[in-house]
Amino acid sequence: MEEKMKLEKQWISDVLLPEILNSGKLIVDDFVDTFKVRDIKINFIGGEEAFMLTICYRATVEFEFTGKTCRRSLVVKKTPPLPIEIYNSINFSGLFGNEVTAYSTIMPVLQKISAKVEGLPKIDVPRYFYSDLQRNSATLVLEDFGVHGWRVSKDKVNLSLEHIEASVKYLALFHGTCYAFKDTDRSAYDNLVINLRETRYANSEIHPEWDLTIKTSINRLVKATQKYQNEVDIKFLENLTNLVNEYFRYGKHMVQPVEPLAILCHGDYLRNNIAYKYGKEKDGEGNEVPEAAMMFDLQTLRVSSPMVDLSVLLAVSAYAEVRQKNFTRILNTYWTTLVSTYETYTKTTAPEYLSFDSLLRELIRFLPYGLMISASFLMTLVDPPPNVSSDDFLIQERTTEEIVDDAMTRGGEVVDRELSHQVKEMYDLSRQYNVDLFEGFEL
Repeated sequence: MEEKMKLEKQWISDVLLPEILNSGKLIVDDFVDTFKVRDIKINFIGGEEAFMLTICYRATVEFEFTGKTCRRSLVVKKTPPLPIEIYNSINFSGLFGNEVTAYSTIMPVLQKISAKVEGLPKIDVPRYFYSDLQRNSATLVLEDFGVHGWRVSKDKVNLSLEHIEASVKYLALFHGTCYAFKDTDRSAYDNLVINLRETRYANSEIHPEWDLTIKTSINRLVKATQKYQNEVDIKFLENLTNLVNEYFRYGKHMVQPVEPLAILCHGDYLRNNIAYKYGKEKDGEGNEVPEAAMMFDLQTLRVSSPMVDLSVLLAVSAYAEVRQKNFTRILNTYWTTLVSTYETYTKTTAPEYLSFDSLLRELIRFLPYGLMISASFLMTLVDPPPNVSSDDFLIQERTTEEIVDDAMTRGGEVVDRELSHQVKEMYDLSRQYNVDLFEGFEL
């Protein structure tokens, strides 16, 4: 690790900082010749904060500039050194390409829009400094949002109602601004999103280990539902299993943009990719209450149904005790913020396709999508793997038995109960509102 830090410090000093200085994003160009690095401190971000497939660290750079000592805190995100076939199977090129487009082009436009409209809250997003995309490597550098008081929640899963509501308010502001922009200047909106690429479902060649993990996690979901929620109709469970077992086909179908609801989405909106700003308020148990939320990690940005985002947030970051009990309240918080944003921007009444009933039925339709993500990823959040480097994790070799055993047991009963509860909730909601989750699919 010491040698790794030494190499990163050298790279930051000799390569990264000169590039950022030349871009004019760090200091004023006219005085760049007075810039001198004094010290660089690096703190790698590990699994104790968030599970990720990239190398990520905070770099605090102390430097002299026009005779003064200054500091800048950066977050550096890099792909690990990998064989090209694994690099391509993860689609790192598409992921980082999307993120660069998002930070350098899309989000600045949306921020300017929100700043110009009186009464519209600001769309916060981390500041972009630098990127470098090569054939088999990619780098992205942002400002560390921690210097402005933002941080991820201490809980990796089972977020409080206050955290979920802060998250959906931000999400609705983001979606609502995009809907308003789309409806008032369609050509400009289309030009803004035209360069985004599908990342999660771009490559039908799924890594064999991941494919086995996904299918095993679906088997686990079935067994857990039969054990803890046996009132779910067996035919419904069979159809659900057949639906989400076709991971690539089902997921690609669901994320396709369908008008009029298609809009710019985060694509992976869960706790790992949301930061919060906290005030002095505490809840009944003495925990901090978030005042605002902000999304980051924009690699999966796509044009799709807004319920791609909300379904994943509820499935992966909220447990039944918050999600089920407050389902209507959470959706209403999203809807009222969305409508208010749209109407503040356009000065017109929100269209019928953004009605509460329309969004409710759309969310129910996307519940299996959220469950599919939750089935294969929730266990990793509940019980993170050993704190190994991302490159070691990606190239590790495990037997079929080890993969299956891990996917069936990681996270234990907590995961089993939560997944089974998600099945029961969608079963009840689909019947209550007469939404056919399997319509249009051959099962």
